[in-house]
Amino acid sequence: MRKIDLHVHTKASSDGELSPDEILRLAVKEEIGVIAITDHDSINSVAETMEKSSSYGIEVLSGTELFCKKGEKFLHMLGYCFEPDAAEINRLVNDIANDRGRWLEEQINLFRKNGLYAEEAKAWEFCRDTPPLFSSAAYAVFYDERNKDHPLIDEYKKYENPVHQMSVRLLAYGKPLYTPHYIPDTSDFIKSIKESGGVPVLAHPGYDQMRVDFNDTRFMDSLVEEGLEGVEVYYITHTEDDIKIYLKYCLERDLIYTTGSDFHGKYKPNIKIGQLGITDYEIVEDLKKRRDKIRGDRYL
Repeated sequence: MRKIDLHVHTKASSDGELSPDEILRLAVKEEIGVIAITDHDSINSVAETMEKSSSYGIEVLSGTELFCKKGEKFLHMLGYCFEPDAAEINRLVNDIANDRGRWLEEQINLFRKNGLYAEEAKAWEFCRDTPPLFSSAAYAVFYDERNKDHPLIDEYKKYENPVHQMSVRLLAYGKPLYTPHYIPDTSDFIKSIKESGGVPVLAHPGYDQMRVDFNDTRFMDSLVEEGLEGVEVYYITHTEDDIKIYLKYCLERDLIYTTGSDFHGKYKPNIKIGQLGITDYEIVEDLKKRRDKIRGDRYL
């Protein structure tokens, strides 16, 4: 059986690299049968990839990955199998995009107040015509030659992927140089995805900078109460123990589980599309069944 990868980024993510055609060709090469396009805060590549999928013999599901918050907790949330032209999901991603230009200007100003040089043009060079993310700002400050001797920059030179590490450790929600911008609450995300006919899923709960406690389940239970329908159980950094804990929780709460590599291209060069090698098509079937139930409930 061919592999399944339900967490794939195209160049519609500011930190993605490849076009829909390039993603589909790569999926064929890597013997992948099903992918979901899950760009950060965007659905701009979804329709094109779905339209072209049949000529490559690849099944493509609609998806997105949004930065969300619940109280003081910063999370990534995945939305699957929504209708790409639905008003709610388009409203949500447009609200996010419309605030990012203002945010970038304020983030650059905060860098300067802290003795760091950065130019907006450098950030836009990284993200092209997509909404800038933390990584765009991190790129602008890290690769400005005027900062080369700054102790803060020196601190991140030790990492294999300094831009990514600076993004999550310094600029993300609640971190030392975080600049406020519009981040939807998890409840708003879940509601918007469901009203768009899709399935809301918690992304990579074992990811270090966004780790969610599954031993004390109160936080997870509150997400389920908001309408969460699944967990990304199989992920590149999840250990066998993580997977067992997440699967147990999903089975006990009647949640679906998904799998994904988080492929970006050169921004995360050590991650390969389809890297986990998962071939269990029942994961896709369960996702579609949950989608159908959600859509059925909308009309009751």
